[in-house]
Amino acid sequence: MWNDPVLDVLALGNSFAVRSLVREGEAAERYAHQHSEGQLIYVERGTALLETPDAIVRLAPDRASWIPPDLPHSVFIERSFRYHSLYVSRVLYSLPTLRVITVSPLLRELILESGGWDKRNVSFVQRHRKALVIADELGLASTVPVNICIPKDSRISWICSLLESNPGDSRSLQAWADEAGTSAKTVQRAFTASTGLSFHQWRHQVRMARALELHAQGMRVIDIALAIGYATEGAYALAFKRYYGHSPGKLRAAKGP
Repeated sequence: MWNDPVLDVLALGNSFAVRSLVREGEAAERYAHQHSEGQLIYVERGTALLETPDAIVRLAPDRASWIPPDLPHSVFIERSFRYHSLYVSRVLYSLPTLRVITVSPLLRELILESGGWDKRNVSFVQRHRKALVIADELGLASTVPVNICIPKDSRISWICSLLESNPGDSRSLQAWADEAGTSAKTVQRAFTASTGLSFHQWRHQVRMARALELHAQGMRVIDIALAIGYATEGAYALAFKRYYGHSPGKLRAAKGP
């Protein structure tokens, strides 16, 4: 006999602990919306941009994002994709903060399998048993820092959004200040007050975060360098090593031939 208070609560409402929705296509835009349940987004193919009022997260197949209930968010995808949305009952799991996690092999297989539960008529109890494992894996997963936070200061939030979208934009601090109709000192002070970083440090952080994503896609080092604003492969490799402590070539070696 299955004795589980969570299962009993869900059964009374005739609802599942985890519902799965799979989306795929060439491009997609879902502007600000929210859900009454928590949502786990996992990109099986391609990359996705997840935007909340306080952060921008780029998702690739090595990570997933937990979106707590009632948090407004947007999703933008520019190329061919396939991603999974798991809607998780508050009764089962309800972490109240945004979290980006590494996806273990077990969690990945459960996410992929959940997309076929309806077609295979998986029973209520079977779904719940697997949902419990999903909840356990969410609790055990390592957190990936959400490095790219968009400041709320309207003087610079638009600059940050544009740089996150295109980290290869090499305009100077003065050029951004001119476009904003203010001084470079004012923009610099706003960055320091809102992020704890200078303009150049914040942009460098965005570039290094995007570099990892492009490496994961298998791009050549020279192409990554040009895409994120470096004129040469050598300049990029030096900046990468100073930031991460090892050369980008080590990533290629870790992947193997």
